[in-house]
Amino acid sequence: AFRNAKDDDFLAGAEDGSVIAGVSGVWNDSKLKAIWGDDVGATKLPTYTVAGKQVQMASFTGYKLMGVNAYSKNPEWAAKLADWMTNEQNQTVRFEMNGQGPSNTKAADSDAVKASPSIQAVIAQSEFGKLQRVGNSYWDACKTFGNTMAAGNPNHVKLQELMDNLVSGITKSAAG
Repeated sequence: AFRNAKDDDFLAGAEDGSVIAGVSGVWNDSKLKAIWGDDVGATKLPTYTVAGKQVQMASFTGYKLMGVNAYSKNPEWAAKLADWMTNEQNQTVRFEMNGQGPSNTKAADSDAVKASPSIQAVIAQSEFGKLQRVGNSYWDACKTFGNTMAAGNPNHVKLQELMDNLVSGITKSAAG
């Protein structure tokens, strides 16, 4: 059986045994390792069949960006902070603490990163991912739509109206 679950519910289900597998992201890597230990694994998203053809599930990909404003009152300190946050040691600690892939190339080249099932799954999925270029208006509108659909559309809103509301929610901030 499948169910729609927020991260907290997904993790609680992993802990109580009611969830044995799920679609999540590297942000839950360290929490799942704490729950499942050596039994934790990861892989790219699966394919599914549509009209007799196998279709690969896609995903968003993204990255964290550290920028320094050249017009800052303290650009030297801002650059030092950016250097410190992205150095090999701190990116290694970030990976060790929460399982997220380091952006520092030396840290990313470590044996531990190469052995991480979650990071390897992200790499395997990356060819099917689309660069995330969306803001909160996208996520908020999709959350409302997704929750309505996952609940079986309890208010019986016409599908076209649901779709129109989704598009309106996504584009309202983009236009203004």
